[in-house]
Amino acid sequence: PERFADIVEQMQSTHLMSLSVFRGGESIPLDDPAFPPVGETDFDVYENNLLEVMQFVFDHTTFDPNDPIDQGVLAAYAPLGVEPGKAWDPDGVATLDGAKFREIAQRVASSNMANATDPQFMKENVLSLFKPKGQMQLDILVFQSVIGPIGLPAAEAVYPATTTIDGEPMNAMHDYVIRMSAHEMPPAGAFWSVTLYDTANGFFIPNDHKKYSVGANAGMQLDKSGGIAIYIAAEKPDGVPEENWLPINREDIGIGPIMRLYEPDLERFATWTAPKAEKL
Repeated sequence: PERFADIVEQMQSTHLMSLSVFRGGESIPLDDPAFPPVGETDFDVYENNLLEVMQFVFDHTTFDPNDPIDQGVLAAYAPLGVEPGKAWDPDGVATLDGAKFREIAQRVASSNMANATDPQFMKENVLSLFKPKGQMQLDILVFQSVIGPIGLPAAEAVYPATTTIDGEPMNAMHDYVIRMSAHEMPPAGAFWSVTLYDTANGFFIPNDHKKYSVGANAGMQLDKSGGIAIYIAAEKPDGVPEENWLPINREDIGIGPIMRLYEPDLERFATWTAPKAEKL
């Protein structure tokens, strides 16, 4: 808690400025970017307007001339009519088979989401995520882009998989509990948390309590022995502290808790086993 308070104090004392001002110049007026339509999911983009979205991305991204992956992306899109610095021209780009692109994107996403709930895959690769450009394998980079492209390197945070005892995917038609005894608690130097998402879109589970996470940063109650039981349930079980309850709606959707360990003890983490969810 003391370390968390220090982090909050540092964040509150941080002041932002534009690069031009930081370099001693004048503030440059900001243009309102014309964001392209993105639909309800990433798959809508792949089917409907991938090249339009990528033109926007290219116009707001810096590419390293010495990085082979950056240059490979540019080389792949140039024949399709998408290049950095160009204005979007629907008549100047190639015609894509949107349905095919959508099908491929869904297949890639499905296989990588399966990896996210594979304890062996995560154990082998969890420390390889969120590394600087040029230091990640391409297959891990694709996996990361599917499950969530924004995160911290292992020295600052790790994201171990939370799977079920019976090996079945979690579904909101059932209730679950994640139990950790005092000696099973996460090896986090700063704090840890468990946050619940739906597995289809990676969004919070809407609920009237606006409760999405359990942990030092979101509230939790340890038991008398120093352990904790986190309940994922449509109704709060009797005797369970409000802080330890992650509410769900009783519907047929896949759900997945994501655990985060901030400032992990990587030596302890190597032998620590992430808790599994038990279906109630």
